[in-house]
Amino acid sequence: MVFDREKARQQLLQRTKESYDRREGGIHYRYFKSDSALPLYNPKPTKDDPHIIDILPYSAGNNYPLIDGQKVIKKGDAVYKIDIEVHQYIGPSKAWIICPAKNYGLKCPICEDVDARLAAGEEWDMVKDIATKRRCVFNVIVYDGKNDEKVQVWEVSHKYSDKPILLQAKSPRTGGVEPFSDPDVGKSISFEIANDEYKTMQGHKLLPRDYTIPDTILDKCYVLDDEVVIMDYDQIINIYRPSEPLKEQEEPKTESRRPREPISERESTKSRCPHEYVFGEDIDKKTECGKCRSYDPCAEEADKLLERIKNERKKRQAEATVGNSEQPTGTVASQRKLRRPTVTTEGE
Repeated sequence: MVFDREKARQQLLQRTKESYDRREGGIHYRYFKSDSALPLYNPKPTKDDPHIIDILPYSAGNNYPLIDGQKVIKKGDAVYKIDIEVHQYIGPSKAWIICPAKNYGLKCPICEDVDARLAAGEEWDMVKDIATKRRCVFNVIVYDGKNDEKVQVWEVSHKYSDKPILLQAKSPRTGGVEPFSDPDVGKSISFEIANDEYKTMQGHKLLPRDYTIPDTILDKCYVLDDEVVIMDYDQIINIYRPSEPLKEQEEPKTESRRPREPISERESTKSRCPHEYVFGEDIDKKTECGKCRSYDPCAEEADKLLERIKNERKKRQAEATVGNSEQPTGTVASQRKLRRPTVTTEGE
């Protein structure tokens, strides 16, 4: 086999660029398809100039999330983001899982567990780590460097992106909003990142543009909702509670279950639910539980599961970091390069 030096040179250059982009860590594919090779935008703490981006529109794909439980957005509709609910740091692999319940109206075992634990009297603080967090994903042009015509993908918390941007977009006088993602009459976005533990994003502003975004750039936008991984119920179960032996834990006291019989008086039982429910997980949720001969070993299994969830949550808290036609006139086609918008201070 002849060694193709030119092909190897291009591939090695690409690998070097990828390694450079990952040099400081803090960015990974989270819930995107592993073969997507999306160019993820990872803004660093600001020193002098703020970060400036243009948010670009794209045509929705097949997996756009529901809005208020309804499929408002159809395939091909113009959108500028995906606004999605995600379970973070789930299971030993610390997976980020797109919630099938809140995004697509399907069953989600994690949400079911959260609801069951709250119904059983647990405080919100005990389950909030596995409850969903709101994330946003955008196609953006970034003006921090020289690659100002490269479309990148920005995965970020809703709290630090769409929420403050929309506050800036709303007119206090008219109540209307600025269509900042419009390729013709939109606005650029500037923001800063504090050099603190949480890399807090702040100071969002809308900046005027004296150019339009050409089709040559819009054609590069990614169909973001087609780039995400959507798991089914069983796949999520395998990540959330993988089938592995559980360590024996000290049995916690419980007031919600029926009193257990002395060991000497228990009937011999099987290690599986005789009613074909989930052993240890469905205890006290079914009508058959009250008189079930396997109640006591099922309760012991439930305690072990609960203890394991608590231990995993503590470990996550310790490891998690906060850190997802014809060309019109006046476009950048005639300007060759997009120009970084000027940040002006009030009164100028």
